[in-house]
Amino acid sequence: MRQAGRHLPTTGERIRRCFCGILSLLVAVLIPAIAWAKSAPRDDASAVEFFEKSVRPLLVAHCYTCHSADTNSRGGLRVDDRNGLLVGGGRGPAVIPGKPDESLLIKAVTRAGALKMPPERRLSDSDVAILKRWIRDGAAWTKVDSVASDRQVVADYPKLRKEHWAWQPLREPRVPVVADSAWPRDDIDRFLLARMIEKGLKPVGDADRVTLIRRATFDLTGLPPTLAEIDAFRADRSETAFEHLVDRLLASPAFGERWGRHWLDVARYGESTGSARNLPYPHAWRYRDYVIDAFNKDKPYDEFLREQIAGDLLPAATPAERAEHLIATGFLALGVKDVNQRFKVRFVMDNIDEQIDTLTRSTLALTASCARCHDHKFDPIPQHDYYALAGIFESTDLCAALRNKMGGGGLDYYDPQLLLRLDTGTVSSRPDARRIAALQQELAQARAEFDGAKAADDQRKRMAARQKVNRLHAELARLNDPAANGPVALGARDARVVADAAIRIRGEAEKHGSIVPRGFLSVVQFPGQPAVNVHQSGRLELAEWLSNPRNPLVSRVVVNRIWHHLFGSGLVTTVDNFGVNGDVPSHPELLDYLAGRFIRDGWSIKKLVRTIVLTRAYRLSSSAPAENEAVDPDNRLVWRHSPRRLDAEEIRDATLAAAGQLDLSRPLGSPAMNLSVTELANNGEVARRLAAVAAASRHRSVYLPLLRGLTPNSLAAFDFAEQGMVTGARDTTTVAPQALYLLNDPFVRAQSQVLAQRLLQPAEMSDARRIDLAYRLALGRAAKPAETARAGEYLTQYAAAAKESLGTSRVVKVVGKAPTSKPNRSKNQKAAIRKVSQSVTRPLKSDVRQRPKPADEEPAAQPGDPKTAAWASFCQALFSSAEFRYVR
Repeated sequence: MRQAGRHLPTTGERIRRCFCGILSLLVAVLIPAIAWAKSAPRDDASAVEFFEKSVRPLLVAHCYTCHSADTNSRGGLRVDDRNGLLVGGGRGPAVIPGKPDESLLIKAVTRAGALKMPPERRLSDSDVAILKRWIRDGAAWTKVDSVASDRQVVADYPKLRKEHWAWQPLREPRVPVVADSAWPRDDIDRFLLARMIEKGLKPVGDADRVTLIRRATFDLTGLPPTLAEIDAFRADRSETAFEHLVDRLLASPAFGERWGRHWLDVARYGESTGSARNLPYPHAWRYRDYVIDAFNKDKPYDEFLREQIAGDLLPAATPAERAEHLIATGFLALGVKDVNQRFKVRFVMDNIDEQIDTLTRSTLALTASCARCHDHKFDPIPQHDYYALAGIFESTDLCAALRNKMGGGGLDYYDPQLLLRLDTGTVSSRPDARRIAALQQELAQARAEFDGAKAADDQRKRMAARQKVNRLHAELARLNDPAANGPVALGARDARVVADAAIRIRGEAEKHGSIVPRGFLSVVQFPGQPAVNVHQSGRLELAEWLSNPRNPLVSRVVVNRIWHHLFGSGLVTTVDNFGVNGDVPSHPELLDYLAGRFIRDGWSIKKLVRTIVLTRAYRLSSSAPAENEAVDPDNRLVWRHSPRRLDAEEIRDATLAAAGQLDLSRPLGSPAMNLSVTELANNGEVARRLAAVAAASRHRSVYLPLLRGLTPNSLAAFDFAEQGMVTGARDTTTVAPQALYLLNDPFVRAQSQVLAQRLLQPAEMSDARRIDLAYRLALGRAAKPAETARAGEYLTQYAAAAKESLGTSRVVKVVGKAPTSKPNRSKNQKAAIRKVSQSVTRPLKSDVRQRPKPADEEPAAQPGDPKTAAWASFCQALFSSAEFRYVR
């Protein structure tokens, strides 16, 4: 039938359309629900009653002795928790709801395979029937409900979402108009000057050229400028001289090594698990190199984040790009892991918590992990939001090659299949599948022999079986190790089963509450937020949500971190916490201006660094007029450039550079890549070996081995980053061990001797010129006449004391064992030593209250003759000086 030129559907067509609609509804709604029902426990009263009356007593009587929370949970399996049965132990899931014949629990109790449980006797047919019926009906379990205290919201969430500055959309602030139009070089300066004028402050004068090149070179590359670079910059009087200097530093490979290290602090980079049993990450160095290369290539920050969170889900044009994306996901895998955790469900949830904490602190500066057990007490992050994120990571496999195995040997922890194979386009060999299958059969038999010997309490057979298991396990690991068949990396990939997570009551992994759809934090909402793909983990959408320009936190957080590294303090001083308990911005309009400019410039780190470094504010001197300090003692308004102490890597690298020993090439890999999974059981021996490697290395400090708990001495002394958590701002302390390190450490003494030899090599050079050269190499400036005179007196008297102590006929190798006896110095000689020591270690004003008192005597040098001893001691005094350790 037709009406007015348009077709009206017939009855048959209406039925077909209705049927198609119903079918679509089934596909979109009912089928996922059915799939979930396969794993979700039935909660109807009859099923739970059957479980409590018939099933739980069986588990308690026959399984709890070895597989419960109160035992060592043999094989990693727990049967007192439904989730523990579903996840299973070392052999995989013990229960597959709806499939009793495929469930390992049924195979064990029926003795259908090598595993025979319980070991003492077979269950009766009636007991087996009960277990089969329970699994076939969905494996019902008594539901654990939350209590009122878990649901209580302490903070006023709606008010906080509306009022707290950090969660508001980015604004486009108007650039202030200032009366002194000649002072600013950029709009950034206008924001700063306007605030200074409000407080009645005047900025100090500009830094001199030597100070400026030293500051910029350290800030951008982590290295001191060379003598040629200093001379060239001083000689270039053009208006664009500093601009050219900054461009050269940004183009240097050292920029990525310096600024990549900043991100590695945030990413809690380490080459081992840490925690109770410290096992290595032999392939972690690939992530380190990825980060350094990303900064050198100026990879846009939004792309940088997407690759680290969901690189495995991103398209790639070439095998090399695909490998780069996989390596980037190491960000999620490199955290601390307690492989001694007895229960796999707890191990998994602890790792998820660590990932959520790292992700939210590093990108959003929020402490979302506080909502694991209850609603966040300060920030509007309900427990519901935490488990929305947890579902994303619960649907993700962590590929770190390690698993939990409490109390087992090293090989029990290692699973080489939990690594990402990098397809670089090269042909790799394939493992021998037939040999692997035979070994797996032998291993299953050996494990059964071990279980039987253990049940019979036969120690001799038990030890023999254990040795056989370890041997077969090692052989399988060797054959299965992807590293033997091509490059591999730590990282993440989507799990085989992706699903939403259940709220854990009070954070306990085994106590499940209601199911939460996967999603993001509700504290940040904006139009066009992506919806999680039900067929994937949700990491791709999470990465898109984070890198969306409408997300106000991500851009604010990163520009604040950059400001912190260039000025010593962020516009928000709590760089890792923008929540209610964090600081408020000193310049909120400037923070939003920088965030918006950063996005408009294509999320370019280099462009933002260049913009800030070329401002007038960055070029100010570090002088501190009393009238300004009275108003703003912390320099929050940036009326001067605050001096900062070099970090641990800069101190070591600058020492090597002054001695002419720094190797600027990138080493291949890391010393940690040669450690096997069993070696760190003897941490003392590994520590000694890695300490020797670190001491012998002349590469930049970013390439030193960085196993958790085994930090090289040269880094540990000066507040190195905490490798177990996000560290956006390192501590800066002044403690006695730092002075002792500079006085006694073999590295400092050895570099002092090398520098002394470098100064003494031109035989025709006068001592006055050598002293000046020493100052220029170590401190970047010429020696003052008074310093030259004091140093000359020191060298003369020290050489006399060394000659008297060592004897002119005694010769000691320049690099070797130090003499055990100390020089017998006169009072005048000691006074001279104190005098020159004090002249080169005079602290900066900001360091007066904290610095340790200078020592009266330095330890014995390792000279070849008294003159070399004197010069080595003088060089060591320069390395120990506050001026060497600080940049103004």
